[in-house]
Amino acid sequence: MLNEKRVDAIFKEMDELVIELESDPGSLGPQYFQDLIATCRNYLNRVGLVLNELDREHLTVSTEVRRLEAAYELEHDDILTNDKSVKDIGSSIDDRKAAVGWRLREQRAALTEARGRLHSLKAVHKVVSFRNKELHATMTAIRDQKRLMTAEIRSGSFYGDERATQLRPGEDDGGGMTTEELAQMLEEPAPTAETLEAVSSKNVSESAPLSVEGAESDALRFLSEGTTDAPTKKTATETETADANVLEDLLKDV
Repeated sequence: MLNEKRVDAIFKEMDELVIELESDPGSLGPQYFQDLIATCRNYLNRVGLVLNELDREHLTVSTEVRRLEAAYELEHDDILTNDKSVKDIGSSIDDRKAAVGWRLREQRAALTEARGRLHSLKAVHKVVSFRNKELHATMTAIRDQKRLMTAEIRSGSFYGDERATQLRPGEDDGGGMTTEELAQMLEEPAPTAETLEAVSSKNVSESAPLSVEGAESDALRFLSEGTTDAPTKKTATETETADANVLEDLLKDV
């Protein structure tokens, strides 16, 4: 019989049948899924046994309730119809039923108690059925996690990365350089300060030379414009000599 102590034990047991899943099960390995599936399967078996117990108890209690109801109705109608003391109460049918009910108070108490046990049994069955449903959903989530991890291992890539995590020897990674060339570049020593200074000097010496024609054109433009701030007027010979000196200096700079 399902008494109050047994009901409390079932509630406590259902509260303990809970499985928490890891957010990153891939780092735990296949053994994690094997243990988790076995634990969930054991929980489901235990919940199934409790459901069977509740179903058997429900059948017994519901049968008893129907038997008590039928016996009470038959005895109630018999007393109401054939008992002379009830007929002498008066013509009011409600008064007669109240008198019959009082006489059958023990049978009615037994029927009320059986109905109460049936109600409690339905409430416990609802709690166990909910835990059974939750464990089935947990088993489905575990299998989904296992399927995702298997797909990740087979593809050799992480979520959101379509490229393989490891390249075969000589394979191009998409950046125009093979893995062998990258390894060779990483093995080369870092350039020293003397090497950097020599490369800088070489780049300066190899730069494009200045154009002589451009310097000459600048000098002629300078001569054509002349100087307007001179305090005195020079002769033609002095002017030609000064212009020649300026041109010579410019050519030397070049």
